[in-house]
Amino acid sequence: MKTKEEKLIQYLFPTKKKNKTTNDSMDEKQKYDRRLLAFLSSDKLDATLYRRILLQIPTKIIPRMANPLLLADFLTSSYETQNNASKILALHGLYILMTQYNLEYPFFFGKLYSLLTIDLFNAKYKARFFYLLDIFLQSSHLPVNLIASFAKRLARLSLLIPQHDQCLIITFIYNLIIRHPTIRIMINRQQTQSIDSNKDIYSSKELDPNKTNAIESSLWEIESLTHHHHPDVATCALTLMSLRKKNNERDIHQLLEIDYDEMFEHDLNRPIRSDKKKDKTKNSECPINFNMTVSLFD
Repeated sequence: MKTKEEKLIQYLFPTKKKNKTTNDSMDEKQKYDRRLLAFLSSDKLDATLYRRILLQIPTKIIPRMANPLLLADFLTSSYETQNNASKILALHGLYILMTQYNLEYPFFFGKLYSLLTIDLFNAKYKARFFYLLDIFLQSSHLPVNLIASFAKRLARLSLLIPQHDQCLIITFIYNLIIRHPTIRIMINRQQTQSIDSNKDIYSSKELDPNKTNAIESSLWEIESLTHHHHPDVATCALTLMSLRKKNNERDIHQLLEIDYDEMFEHDLNRPIRSDKKKDKTKNSECPINFNMTVSLFD
């Protein structure tokens, strides 16, 4: 038999889908608000339940509330006190409040920008992060300096991250440029300085994405990846550097979950080009040496 506390948790955060949750009366929603806030301010939240709450806030909790803005303090506190996986979930909730309920939260993009570190690419929540980041940066009304900072930070990270994530980052920057054509100047600008991060006008240590001078810099990092040893990465980089005005955004969802195993499997099944173009049925062997060997010590 369920305890009183278990019944309260099931009521506040149901695991099963409940029909017509948004059709509750105003009194029922206000009652839900009071119980929810009282529970969130208690000490009964373990890590598992905390994550479950953050996951449910955008789709299940907010629609049941009379005043969703009451969650702002809880979400802000979650960002400040929880791990990075919970921080991105807290930002998702804040984003919903900002875009749908007119919450004023000027620090949102600064906090989002600070999560773009090399550690992100070794985390389990990487796919969810970039899925949400793509949503957060969709608005065409965002300042050009802000978008340029995200593009530049991602470009800088593309030099340091695992190979299987490089196509994801390059494609993400590609979509940013399609969505915000003003930052296209970062491709067209001729890089007069040498490829040296110490001479780049971009301030990588600046915490405010509106003050990094990224728009005055260029995407030389992507240019350098056009010479990458892996053909997929080099092709992605070349596609970005030759971007045209009429190009469309590319789907990043299929790139979110790629790892080394999948990339290796793809390379194993890659068709090998034959020198004899006419003989398409003959299997070609992959060349591993410039000159054919005759003996072991030849």
